[in-house]
Amino acid sequence: MSLSVENVSHEYFQGNRVIDDFSISVKNGEIIALVGPSGCGKTTLLHCITGLVAPTSGRVQVDGVDVSHKNPHERGIGIMMQDQPLYEHLSVEQNIAFPLRARGQKKPDVSQLLEQLELADIAKQKVSSCSGGERRRIAFGRSIVTKPNVLLLDEPFTSLNEELRKMMRESIVQANVSTLLVTHDSKEASALCDGVIELDKLK
Repeated sequence: MSLSVENVSHEYFQGNRVIDDFSISVKNGEIIALVGPSGCGKTTLLHCITGLVAPTSGRVQVDGVDVSHKNPHERGIGIMMQDQPLYEHLSVEQNIAFPLRARGQKKPDVSQLLEQLELADIAKQKVSSCSGGERRRIAFGRSIVTKPNVLLLDEPFTSLNEELRKMMRESIVQANVSTLLVTHDSKEASALCDGVIELDKLK
């Protein structure tokens, strides 16, 4: 399904605007990279799209349907945050399956996803003992386990070595979902994505 962001702006207290009249379209199955300097509003934009932050103006559409006033869980949008909070007391498998359990599935099977992300060997391990790279893959697994209509990824390759970065790139492509990906690595963005959009820092 497609994603359309139309004239979205957002400002914090005292008129501190971080996004100004921003628009972007992601076609069905496209992967579009969003690049720009720190503080330019990339993460805030993702939060506006998914509904975690209410934009000051503008709207968000998924496959032509305005979802701007829907709750985050009603938008069909998966998000992997840069500092994704995980449930430290739960296992790797339980963390990835959590969104499915929250939707009422009593015994969700995520074994295939665990294999895909090379996490099967530590499926029963507590997340609190996982490395940074493992935690990034767990967060990615949680973002796609519900098979969302749109996927938002905030710096998904952080803490990954080259081998795991390649695996993650392949997993993103295999997800076959309209994706907006935030990264500082313009070279990687050009290699992976169908298009690259630069977001400038407001003066």
